[in-house]
Amino acid sequence: MQDNDFGTPTERRLADIWADILRLDNVKRDQDFFDAGGDSLLATKVVLRVCREWDIKFTVRVLNDAPVLADLAERIDQRVTKSGQPSAGAPSPAARASRAGACLWEMRPGTAGAGQDTLLLLPHAGGSAQNYASWADFFPKDLRILAAQYPGRAARADEPAAADLHHIVDEILDALGDVEGRLYVFGHSMGSYVGYELCWRQQLASRPPVALFASGAVPPHRHRPNPATEEEITDEWLMKLLDMYNGVPDDLMNYPEVISQALGTLRSDVVLFRNYSYGDRRRRLEIPIVAFGGERDDLVPAAEVERWHELGAAECATHIIPGGHFYYLDNTATVTAAMSKYLVSVHDGQKE
Repeated sequence: MQDNDFGTPTERRLADIWADILRLDNVKRDQDFFDAGGDSLLATKVVLRVCREWDIKFTVRVLNDAPVLADLAERIDQRVTKSGQPSAGAPSPAARASRAGACLWEMRPGTAGAGQDTLLLLPHAGGSAQNYASWADFFPKDLRILAAQYPGRAARADEPAAADLHHIVDEILDALGDVEGRLYVFGHSMGSYVGYELCWRQQLASRPPVALFASGAVPPHRHRPNPATEEEITDEWLMKLLDMYNGVPDDLMNYPEVISQALGTLRSDVVLFRNYSYGDRRRRLEIPIVAFGGERDDLVPAAEVERWHELGAAECATHIIPGGHFYYLDNTATVTAAMSKYLVSVHDGQKE
């Protein structure tokens, strides 16, 4: 990176931070943080660095509103000039046009021509599309890859969170439209339930996906609703939940605004998940379900993962992989390799 590539010293310093956190060799002033591989966790790390280096108050919401480096640097300069207490301001027109209301992110865009296969990725509770930022590197280049961005997080942070899991399904189906090629669906934890309900709706419309990859979840007919309101899910309870996994970085504890925003997103998703009801009638998909689980997942025992076959066609399979509930974050290559082999076997079966 050359100094003359940037308009201000703030842009230069911010580019160094992005390069360090995103592990990039080159950062440009018109680069978008999320398109460059950023996610909610990495956004938090950027905010912590900005707060320390410029000695200002800064939140993830500002980064969500201004994800382009030059725009974010301008927001930093505004905060410094106004003693760190101004409002975040409105997002730039370009950011608003490209992101507001976008529930499907193209991790790898489609190519010209009809009939291209599509893989749809659905995040866990509290997660976002950026959890799958690297997945395009593990699949064939002719596979279109979409990731759902639920409302109330990342670039959609200003939108109210979904009140019902079926609202998320409705939104995704509207955005998908008529997929001309084969559709494959992967969901982790809460995303598995979104995926199952989406596949069921597509089956009723005589447009079933080819396969559902269900990860880190008790099958929906085994889920027991535990209705709750957001007031009942306290910050203390959520912090204990987070501590079951990787915990909260010590540096983050010094920035209650950042923690509050993250907990708010997680709280809404937990309420949505606990209120989800499968119904009384068994609904069997006419497609294979390939179930994944972590061998040390205390929330979802392997015996429950194996019961996904009760909701799918005869070709169902189960893969138990080393790790806990978020096993796939450290085993992306293993998970995607298993998925890729299954995609090939499904294609071969259809050609016979």
